[in-house]
Amino acid sequence: MNRHLLSSESGFSLLEILTVMIMVGIMAAMAFPRFGTTLSRQSVRGARNTIVTMQAKARASAISRGRRTAFAIAGGRLAIRSQNPVSGTDELVGRTIDTVTTRYGVTLTFNPTTRDTLVFDARGLGIETTTTTIIIAKSSFADTITIGPLGRIIR
Repeated sequence: MNRHLLSSESGFSLLEILTVMIMVGIMAAMAFPRFGTTLSRQSVRGARNTIVTMQAKARASAISRGRRTAFAIAGGRLAIRSQNPVSGTDELVGRTIDTVTTRYGVTLTFNPTTRDTLVFDARGLGIETTTTTIIIAKSSFADTITIGPLGRIIR
């Protein structure tokens, strides 16, 4: 028998392994900036969805309880408070306060700057006279939520 045929050489050479490692490194270097942008975009969208959901819960709470309810976004902390018609005290609805700025790492800006609380009457209608715009930003990505005077989300 031929000894050359029985002993088969298997494996990769050092040059082949280095070539593959360099190609993987170049592809990773090209993908890394896009990955950061994607994370920022997802954080902004997550924060936007959380705010929109809490706003809808505040409106629904006002209707179901039949009383004035406020959706506060002060300092990035989201809370729904309902005013007791007898005692006049505010009660926390759902017993939770969600801090969207620390959870998603975003910043919130309000227009008008003085409005960080939206109030709904017992029918679920907003009592504001102008639209409220909330700008959610992280890194170079931003999104907005526009809430009409009656408490309906426009965009």
